[in-house]
Amino acid sequence: MRSIALKGRTYPADLNPGGTAFGGWVMAKMDKAASIAVDYIIKSPAVTVTVSRINFLKPIHNGDIFTIYTEITAIGKTSITVYVSVEVKNHNTNQPYEVTSAEFKFVAVNRTGKPVDVRKVIREDVDEHINTLLNRNKK
Repeated sequence: MRSIALKGRTYPADLNPGGTAFGGWVMAKMDKAASIAVDYIIKSPAVTVTVSRINFLKPIHNGDIFTIYTEITAIGKTSITVYVSVEVKNHNTNQPYEVTSAEFKFVAVNRTGKPVDVRKVIREDVDEHINTLLNRNKK
């Protein structure tokens, strides 16, 4: 289930020499949004282990208001995969369009940084979508 994880505006300090948002800045925002999505479903810390299929589809400009959406797409034994999409609203039409997307994989860890079974740290109040993913990959 897709949900809003983060909103913001692009400022001059966020731009590259070409005048559009620096890719690393966008990725950092996406990672933060994905970590928020993971935090909603587990009680332990989690660390980013991979970012894949990142697509910079259109530039983000100074002053653009962006919305970052997340969706948990898979749950493994110790990992959680999050699809992240960044949208910007067109200044003239107010219609949103996608500018960037990627998959982020997190691993749930204990206080010493060792991977833990996601099912042992899952929150009690997760929605049906998360329960479906948990049941799909039960071993």
